[in-house]
Amino acid sequence: MEIIENFQTIDHYAKLENTIKKSHFIALVQEIASEQEARSFIKSVNQQFPDATHHCWAYRLGSGNDEIVQYSDSGEPPNSAGPPILQAIKQSEVTNVLVVVVRYFGGIKLGISGLIKAYRDTARMGLQQAGKRRKYPLQEFIIDGIGYRSLGPILQSVESKSGKIGNIKYGEKVNLLVLLPKTEQEWIKQLVNNATQGKASIKTGAIRWING
Repeated sequence: MEIIENFQTIDHYAKLENTIKKSHFIALVQEIASEQEARSFIKSVNQQFPDATHHCWAYRLGSGNDEIVQYSDSGEPPNSAGPPILQAIKQSEVTNVLVVVVRYFGGIKLGISGLIKAYRDTARMGLQQAGKRRKYPLQEFIIDGIGYRSLGPILQSVESKSGKIGNIKYGEKVNLLVLLPKTEQEWIKQLVNNATQGKASIKTGAIRWING
């Protein structure tokens, strides 16, 4: 599996409306982390707009060798809706994104080229409205059994590495959740061992994606 150091996705959910020759198009742009999330959002849009003529969509997850793309023309002529939406996503240089474009037919046929342009442009405008942000992976390090005298030096050292403190639990000893780049694993282990004279334990947790 390819290791992704960071990726660019949308900044926030967006909804954009666009009317072309009496057909009403609505783009809904949502960040997703899995195909299950994509399916759930598509279902919710279908329920939100049950009377729409078409519910076309495309999504992109991951990148490189691990990239997943899917799309649907939802009854429009083949490749006239889903692929243009996907093209807009790729041209926006974002991933982990789903765009659903709902269409209410206005009585005037747009033709294949007109449909392609309408779906691509509506998706593109929705993506522009959603903005962009970059996300970075940080590794969870769970530290148990820190003495109170050791806590300050550990916190200071983590902050000097631009790490983040996820949680602190105070008791007879202190338990600490630290977020750092995975490359700092040996450094944090050595820090904790030296600061506590080997009395605290440390283990890795999940990867968290943090906004840059």
